Amino acid sequence: MINSQEQSARERILLVEDDPQLFTALAEFLLGQEFAVRRTADGREALAALQEEEFHLVLLDLALPGLSGLELLSWIKTNSPRTEVILFTGQEPLGGADQALRLGAYDCLPKSRMTLDQMQAVVARALERRRVELSNLDLIANLRRAQEELALHRSQDLIQVRRIGEALAVPLTWEQLIQGLVNLLWESLPFKILGLRFRGPGKGVSREAYRRQPGLKEDVVAGFKANLKRLFQLAAAGAPHTSEEPLPDQSLSQILWGKAQTGECLALVAGGRDTPFSPEEAELFQIFILQGEAALRNLELLEEIRKLAIRDGLTGLYNYRHFWELLVHEIMMSRRYQVPLSMLFLDLDNFKIINDTLGHLQGDLVLKTLAAYLQSGVRQADVACRYGGEEFVVLLPETGLEQAIRLAKRLRHHISRMAIPLPGRDLHITASIGAAVLTPHMDGEALVAAADAAMYRAKQAGGNQVCGPEPGPAQEEPGGAAGDGAP
Repeated sequence: MINSQEQSARERILLVEDDPQLFTALAEFLLGQEFAVRRTADGREALAALQEEEFHLVLLDLALPGLSGLELLSWIKTNSPRTEVILFTGQEPLGGADQALRLGAYDCLPKSRMTLDQMQAVVARALERRRVELSNLDLIANLRRAQEELALHRSQDLIQVRRIGEALAVPLTWEQLIQGLVNLLWESLPFKILGLRFRGPGKGVSREAYRRQPGLKEDVVAGFKANLKRLFQLAAAGAPHTSEEPLPDQSLSQILWGKAQTGECLALVAGGRDTPFSPEEAELFQIFILQGEAALRNLELLEEIRKLAIRDGLTGLYNYRHFWELLVHEIMMSRRYQVPLSMLFLDLDNFKIINDTLGHLQGDLVLKTLAAYLQSGVRQADVACRYGGEEFVVLLPETGLEQAIRLAKRLRHHISRMAIPLPGRDLHITASIGAAVLTPHMDGEALVAAADAAMYRAKQAGGNQVCGPEPGPAQEEPGGAAGDGAP
């Protein structure tokens, strides 16, 4: 039995659902997960509950008696914006779910395809996002308190520090964070030259940024950049250092520098001039570095949350949920711009035998190896996803059926020749692949069903084959599988 003090410390969930069977199943499941659950089947009762106490998460149906799910969602986001909301959809048109997401819902789950495992995962991610947001708010609040303490001693410095906190606390891209930190430092302290070098997970991110005074000699600029690069390499290698150490072979007589490091991210900042820096300037510089590090940590956490929300944990490919979001988008683009859209549905042959004879760890290795190949074996514009178990799908924008079948043959050919290293021997696998193309009468589910049916025909024909939308295996190019070519 859980006492009231323990109950109040648990995360509180309001469940609003008028379907008695689903209501009971979800309530029992959430209570089994040790959440504090309050239940109601009516929209007006739910509103009264929300006005009485704060909830961490609200689960509600779009269609409710009393007040609709959208009306409740709008009230929650206006009056309790830190409360996460997950909605259930029945047979309502997609417009209701789209409007819910625009109003701030974390997710909309279709009742027809929802499982308890899926519910558990979405609830966990929604609550984790709330915790991260609250942690970020606490961090911002702490920074502001630190800024107010500095105001007792240096009012001008406080203005600059506040600018840093406000600029770096908002959601940023990697590019905005790098350039923003350099610009803030440049505007706050009198440097002749300022530079930042960065290493992190962001794709396409500029790895360095500089500001310089007009007229600074090019040999001084080149020397400064070379020294910053050398120091960055030392820091990346884990060499200990402090901001009082001089840059090697420094080309300016006075240098301030420091590093911000968290997880995969490392940023090293240095600024130089010919006159000495005061202790107050050096301290302000270090405040910039510390807040830059906090901003790096926040952005890295947000990137990880985004990745967890859309990526399959084992293979790293897009997951089932995100696949359906991408499919809706690609169908819309296909019809808007009158370009073809094809899909491949791929299933490993005899995968149960691999799991039963070699074990699930080796089965996982097979899935990860296949996923890595699919990622590299398709075009950059194509999208590979894990559909579930040993099933994978590949969306092929601007691709007709004939081109899709050629790609499927190439993938099948290379998969059948992959050697997966296991203890004592190499394992060879095969896959059956179905191909389908979007037609005017199809929706997303119909396209998936067509590709799945084609894959099933390939299975029925003996496996290790490619089938299109018509019964029977797709014909190989002259010369058989060897003529498929490299991806």
